[in-house]
Amino acid sequence: MGNTLKRICVRNLRSGEVVGDNIVVAQSFWQKFKGLMGTQLLKCGDGMLFPQTNSVHMFFMRYPLTVLYLSKNMTVLRHVTLKPWTIGPIVWRAYWVLELPVGNFDVQENDRLAIE
Repeated sequence: MGNTLKRICVRNLRSGEVVGDNIVVAQSFWQKFKGLMGTQLLKCGDGMLFPQTNSVHMFFMRYPLTVLYLSKNMTVLRHVTLKPWTIGPIVWRAYWVLELPVGNFDVQENDRLAIE
């Protein structure tokens, strides 16, 4: 079975800042279903990218997350902080959802991100 986790680096093209350098890509149904449930607090640079996703939930989470909803070309459509046991908005035009620790990075709506 494919237990190998694909890890990537994501950079903000506007600022040049690395948003995360240890981002796991949820590739399988199981990885998308499980997401970050049951994990400990994320470290700076960690996160999870969900392809073909326009909404997420925070059920069974222990800590808040910054959630970026991205278009197919990775333009930030919406930027929210979600608390545990909440449901995020549905962003109809989103193709990707990027979950990150709540932190000190500069990402704004309409910024374009790149996978490295």
